[in-house]
Amino acid sequence: MQYRKFCLAALAVALAFSGAANAAYPNSIAGLGDSITRAALSDNSIGGLNYGQPEHSWSTGNSSTDGVNSHYERIRAANPAINGNTYNLAESGANMADLPGQANAAVSSGAQYIVIQMGGNDVCADEASQMTPVANYDANFRTAINTMKAGLPSAKILVTEVVRVKRVYDVGRLNLGCLLQWNVFQWCDSVLRNGSTQRSQADARNIEYNNALRTASAQLGVLFDDDVFEWQFSRGNLSDIDCFHPDLSGQNALANATYDASRF
Repeated sequence: MQYRKFCLAALAVALAFSGAANAAYPNSIAGLGDSITRAALSDNSIGGLNYGQPEHSWSTGNSSTDGVNSHYERIRAANPAINGNTYNLAESGANMADLPGQANAAVSSGAQYIVIQMGGNDVCADEASQMTPVANYDANFRTAINTMKAGLPSAKILVTEVVRVKRVYDVGRLNLGCLLQWNVFQWCDSVLRNGSTQRSQADARNIEYNNALRTASAQLGVLFDDDVFEWQFSRGNLSDIDCFHPDLSGQNALANATYDASRF
């Protein structure tokens, strides 16, 4: 009899822990940011530059055949209740000044888990002098986080570091195709332009943005992933269309680098 009682008690405890674990997974997810989170050009086709290809996104992607194991798909494997409840609110070309607006959209979506990757376009500029001032970057970030914490007090928010933009140049500078594409698209001239003397300034600002995100995230009580700036992506992780945006392998690598920080 005592043994039977012990077994029943153990089963009750196991079920309780199982229920708590399942409850920890969200039933909806929103991705905020820029063209990286929109997965622009990720499948190496020219279409969808502005709209992006969110089905391939590292955060909210839902394609079962692209090799990208997104945050959404990882959660869905453990919690089927999230199925279909995915909101990619990122915008190609967005910078940190656009995050407060995306935060309002996230509140309207009611998402229980929100991931943010924003800052590449604040680094990228025709000239280093045109980069977003750190104070402005920080202020807009704090406004966005406070908006979501007020509107979605139970939501889990994960902020990632800004990808190291200078590494795009480092891995592509000896590739003739990359040099031709950068000359055609003329994106991020201060970093990618041949002969630019401003790469070190852009890299320093990239680090300053990440330091601001780290400090503000700690002060505002949201999760922060410290692994993205150090991500050692290669030329093979970049789209063949522009040698700039992550391709499918890059999107999957970004998901791999960031998911553990969600603490699910």
